[in-house]
Amino acid sequence: MDSDWSLIPSTVSPGDIILVRHNQPGKVNWLDKDYKLEPFGEGYFTYLPIGIGTKPGTYKIGNQVLTIQAKQFDTQSIKVTKQMASMKQETDRIQADQKKINLARSQSSPEFLFTTTFIQPVEGVLTTPYGYTRYVNGKLDSRHTAIDLAAKEGTPIHATNDGIVALADNLYLTGNSIYIDHGMHLFSQYAHMSKLLVKTGDKVKQGDIIGLVGTTGFSTGPHLHFTFWAHNVPVNPNLFFGTTPFHW
Repeated sequence: MDSDWSLIPSTVSPGDIILVRHNQPGKVNWLDKDYKLEPFGEGYFTYLPIGIGTKPGTYKIGNQVLTIQAKQFDTQSIKVTKQMASMKQETDRIQADQKKINLARSQSSPEFLFTTTFIQPVEGVLTTPYGYTRYVNGKLDSRHTAIDLAAKEGTPIHATNDGIVALADNLYLTGNSIYIDHGMHLFSQYAHMSKLLVKTGDKVKQGDIIGLVGTTGFSTGPHLHFTFWAHNVPVNPNLFFGTTPFHW
């Protein structure tokens, strides 16, 4: 019955997550992709990522209306050496790493692996928020779909929540990097570390030290590049800290 659809929340901004609940199994089509409704309580649910580039407006889900509000994101300019700038031209290495990442994120536990709220993985200074448009040496580079937390090299980095290490490897642009599977296609990403302290396949608990802050890969100083991937879409990490976007 259409009347048994619900959206939580029904008004969002780019970078957010929404929950969809229904009384029947099935699928939800969102931006030309199908999301399976999974059993939960007396009904079924799925969650949908609102990507940074999703157009503002109203969208129909079941008999409910989702409103996506426009959100203004700032810009950031950084300067790097010519040698570092040339790293972005190594397309073969970048594509090879992306295949590893895609494979790691293609498989996920069928259930959430966490039972509590999320923690910020490192104490540091926020230098780049989620959503910034970044210019490198005066040229448009990318949207920054993560947060950067500056800290002293060697500062411990903690698992934001329980999960399984889907990938722990040295990657060309993001340096020493970790992806943790938290279940149901939710992954946390940690990049530019000086040292990896876990390996692919390890089970981790919230607060476990998984690596140390560094400046490996395409990086201008010691920091942690951190984000969440929801169904392979990077979403705003601030949705998670001290809470969870999965409110019922």
